[in-house]
Amino acid sequence: MITTFTSLDFETSYGHIPCSIGIVEFVDGKVISEYYSLIKPINLQFSPINSSINGIRLDDVENEREFDEIWNEIQHYFHNKNIVAHNASTDISILEKTLNHYNLPQPTYKAFCTLQISRLNLNLENYKLSTVAKHLAIEQKNYHNALDDAYVCGHLFNKLIDNAFEFQLSRKRVQKSIIQKQILIKGENTNEVLSNALEGKTFLFTGKLSLFTREQAEEMVEKHNGKNISAVSKNLNYLVVGEKAGSKLKKAQDIGTITILDEQQFLDLIG
Repeated sequence: MITTFTSLDFETSYGHIPCSIGIVEFVDGKVISEYYSLIKPINLQFSPINSSINGIRLDDVENEREFDEIWNEIQHYFHNKNIVAHNASTDISILEKTLNHYNLPQPTYKAFCTLQISRLNLNLENYKLSTVAKHLAIEQKNYHNALDDAYVCGHLFNKLIDNAFEFQLSRKRVQKSIIQKQILIKGENTNEVLSNALEGKTFLFTGKLSLFTREQAEEMVEKHNGKNISAVSKNLNYLVVGEKAGSKLKKAQDIGTITILDEQQFLDLIG
């Protein structure tokens, strides 16, 4: 069972541009350190919607340090660590894109997503951090404050793992679901081919994906020796569809020889 990890949350000014970061370090399930900082956004651009959600505005951060200036203070939380976040694909993408912008090396880590673990283990009307926290009786003092969200996410992760049997799931299934998400969220920065399970098979993803981004899915196809193609044709073996799949789905159905999968079936296919 994973009890030592770094819980992470970013708040953003616009798109994937961070304006604050919260980090909480857990060892043996207990908090041992924390870190919070405002961040001067890369282009000083703020979306009014983002500001209305997280309460951070340009005048709050224009005199703060940029991300590259604080990285030396926080990189030890990431190198060879377990990283936990709610909707981790977003936070990991923010981290990676920001490091790339400043030409900083990517750390090696394993990432776990409490959003996906919650979806697999709980039956709720939605899986927002606040909703899951309330369901699990985890106190949340300041929703959309990066440090508070990191605290809540870390305690949520502990509780989901510790109480797996209460959700009528075996620990084996919980660990399997975690491993699946760990791989999909690029928990380890490596180009290593994981298997030949998809060798000779072609894939195309369409519609709004909820379990992973299209980039992550295409990477996993390549890591299992499959091939991504850009159009529906007789050369396509598998079409993986998300919500609101449109013309590509219809064309694949018309061809008749293409196997159509949902996102979970794709996960099952790669094991």
